[in-house]
Amino acid sequence: MKSRTIRIAALALIDIIAFYVSLVLALFLVKGTTEGLLRIAFIIFISQVACFFIFKVYKVRLLDSSLELAIRGMSLAIGSAIGFIIIYNKNIFELSTFRVFIAYTFLSYFFTMGYRVLYRFFVNHRNVRIYNGNNSLNDCREKAIVFGAGEIGKTLARQSIGGKLPYNVVGFIDDEDIKSGTLILNKPVYGNIDKLEDALVNTKAKTLIIAITQLSAEKMQEAVAIANGLSREIKIVPSLFELENNNKRTLDLRNLDYKDLLGRKLIEIDREPIREMIENKVVLVTGACGSIGSEIARQAKSYNPKKLIILDIDESSLHDSALRLLNYKSEWSDEVVPVLCDIKNKEKIDQIIEQYKPDIIFHAAAYKHVPLIQLYPEEGIRTNVGGSFNVLSSAAKHKVKKVVVISTDKAVNPTNVMGATKRMVELEAAMLNEENPDTDFVCVRFGNVLGSRGSMLPLFIEEIQAGVDITVTDKKIIRYFMAIPEAVSLVFLAGSIGKGGEVMVLDMGQPVNIYDFATRLIEMYGDPQKNKIRITGLRPGEKMYEELLANRDNTIPTSNKLIFKAKVTGSLNKEEFKQIIKDLNVLSLNTLKQWVKETVAEFDEAK
Repeated sequence: MKSRTIRIAALALIDIIAFYVSLVLALFLVKGTTEGLLRIAFIIFISQVACFFIFKVYKVRLLDSSLELAIRGMSLAIGSAIGFIIIYNKNIFELSTFRVFIAYTFLSYFFTMGYRVLYRFFVNHRNVRIYNGNNSLNDCREKAIVFGAGEIGKTLARQSIGGKLPYNVVGFIDDEDIKSGTLILNKPVYGNIDKLEDALVNTKAKTLIIAITQLSAEKMQEAVAIANGLSREIKIVPSLFELENNNKRTLDLRNLDYKDLLGRKLIEIDREPIREMIENKVVLVTGACGSIGSEIARQAKSYNPKKLIILDIDESSLHDSALRLLNYKSEWSDEVVPVLCDIKNKEKIDQIIEQYKPDIIFHAAAYKHVPLIQLYPEEGIRTNVGGSFNVLSSAAKHKVKKVVVISTDKAVNPTNVMGATKRMVELEAAMLNEENPDTDFVCVRFGNVLGSRGSMLPLFIEEIQAGVDITVTDKKIIRYFMAIPEAVSLVFLAGSIGKGGEVMVLDMGQPVNIYDFATRLIEMYGDPQKNKIRITGLRPGEKMYEELLANRDNTIPTSNKLIFKAKVTGSLNKEEFKQIIKDLNVLSLNTLKQWVKETVAEFDEAK
């Protein structure tokens, strides 16, 4: 604080000297004399320094000065005008006085901004000489090419020049033709991605830094393939979503992740509706230890709920999740409450909702693995259908304001029991929404998420690391993917947009051919001689092509381009449904399966 005060005082003193020199020159140039200087100097100088404080000129670091400083610096014209008006009143418009005013304003701006520019130039020149000269620091830092000559690329170059980056940036690659052949911060732009291999070879750069936060899968894969082919290290700048979601303010480079190969789409999140939905509210998350549930809990906590209740049947994971949410300071608190419970336990679910009186429930608890639920359909039906009804009906009974149900793309024209049970949960929500005007039930459908427990892509990495064949069900199989944090943020936003009784769907982006992606993973992480791809055939209940969730023929757009409302049909026979729910634990497997098929008309079980 003391050093900051000294810095501001020093700048103000230098500015006053610059003002004095400017006034002397202005008077001499216009009137040929400096007579009356002292009479007017004090008031003008005080008003200009005051304007610099008001417009925060002294808060801008000289080394960070840019167009912003130049614009803020124009405030001295206001200070100059105020000073001259105080001294001369209406006489300011007399020709000689007005000429002094104009000359003084121009000269004072020139001197005050000029010394700041010279200071920055001197320091940057010194840094270039130190870090880009023939010194030991430059020799020990690896050379790097930056893919992306935008603002982030420029920031990396500045950090490199200032010695704040462990890489010596020697040039750029950028797909904008207008930048090709130009110099940015004295670093050449070699051209577009077609020139990447030549740039890496000719500059002897050992690292490629990808500095584009929105990059298509094709461009990402092409850049990675070139760098891998030359055995170059690859670093990546976090996406804008990562920076915002993790409250980061620095461009910390990280290693390339297999998820990056799927491209980086721009996820735009309006957080204000989410904040209004969660802040100072009691929030209950079921299935809070799963991949989706745990991220829901983590992001919900960032919106400052009054109380966060995390419910799960997995005791060890529940303990660990509570610890993480409380920054490892305790295992539970008044703000974060872990609840060990099976959603099939109707009485306990009712007791929990009555006790904590949540304002909003995120219902993520479910069995999700298609092959296992095909093997044990009764468990999927009793948990996904019966357990969900326990949660949803209790929420309606206790007049919870909103329930957001996590659904899946597999609920669309289901070919397996898991997908059919999730469609039944959507129908439950619609039925209860109609019966209970005090509670809004909103379902949110989305596809596969990257990195979820037991999903195929992390499994591929494990298989590669183990040196065994990668198992792919079919060469033509495609899937849609989204990173978990992005998906959950859109779930929140969809939940805040939904008014009740709606099924919201997320745009999952472009489809991914799993076989091609597995091939790229082997090239990147494995050994093509050791790791082979083995085709196993489609598993029971598995589709070759997942449904396109955001199909315009089946959806209605919303205010967010990545969220749509599904056009859904179908309903439950209320009396029959509620009776069967009561008898779920005693009904035979065949009866349960037949009930699901009759309830979900579009269910066509794959063999």
